[in-house]
Amino acid sequence: MSRRAFVTGGTGFVGLNLIEELLKADWEIYALHRATSNLKYLSSFNVTLLEGNIHDLDALSAVFPEDIDVVFHVASNTSVWSKNNEEQFRDNVIGTKNMVQCALDKKVGKFIYTSSIAAYGKHNSQVSEKTISNAESCGIHYCKTKYLAEQEIQKGVSQGLRAMILNPVHIIGRYDSSNWAQLILAVYNNDLPGIPSGTGMFCYVKDIVKAHISAIEIGGNGENYMLGGPEAGFKEVINEVQKILGINESGKVTPNWVLKLGMHLFMFGSLFSSKEPQLTPEKYEMITGKMICDYSKAEKELGYQITPLALSLRESYEWLKKENLL
Repeated sequence: MSRRAFVTGGTGFVGLNLIEELLKADWEIYALHRATSNLKYLSSFNVTLLEGNIHDLDALSAVFPEDIDVVFHVASNTSVWSKNNEEQFRDNVIGTKNMVQCALDKKVGKFIYTSSIAAYGKHNSQVSEKTISNAESCGIHYCKTKYLAEQEIQKGVSQGLRAMILNPVHIIGRYDSSNWAQLILAVYNNDLPGIPSGTGMFCYVKDIVKAHISAIEIGGNGENYMLGGPEAGFKEVINEVQKILGINESGKVTPNWVLKLGMHLFMFGSLFSSKEPQLTPEKYEMITGKMICDYSKAEKELGYQITPLALSLRESYEWLKKENLL
């Protein structure tokens, strides 16, 4: 008999990769989507589509399937523009609270929550599961909402929910048209506002998906797992993309003061266009800082392994090309 999974965020690129992998293992999938979601890729899979919204507890409860073995709560609002803060709070915090309540009411087997390293806030050194989060005071609303969402998961655990929290850093791979794919598109279109000074870890989406599936069987109840990847500065990532595209590699990192000046200009421009600025204060903080973690716990407990940066970037590029997005 097939195991049954309920997936939120199934129209997003992590969700699509997760569903693809679960289907290979003969899972029966129920995928929640909004009325306005683009179902181009999700509808090509053999899944049961459920229209709903995690903001509304009653409506969510009405479509939440019975006898679910595992909930994968992947849906997330990753905006780093303060204009979206209210909606982001509803998506990330209220939405997670409602998902936890429904999971408790429906007595699901396990609950896997896709959080982020951002839930730990802003640090200038390596983060681990033992790091004290400063997300509520770091000034980046996305970080704050991911931290508060994790608190909702832990409240659920205290009420009997069997849950694990996964904290990936930057994720790269196929089906991505709006996350780090934007960097590939910017390099391709020669539209980079500069080369940031920051450093991060860049994870292959399939490695992240494997960790989600491993967590079902061997993850510890109420535990966090940092999911890192190859560490690289943004210059290194951009140069790798330029190699894939066969164009000259950029030389110098852009000084922070130049990026900050650009940020102010973009923010000013958005007052007239109402479009999201290419660089916001929150995004500036994230791309000029350090986002790296110690992922040894996931290696030991989940069998987590990482893939070289060049491979994940190439796969992302090849998919964008195949979909005529480049």
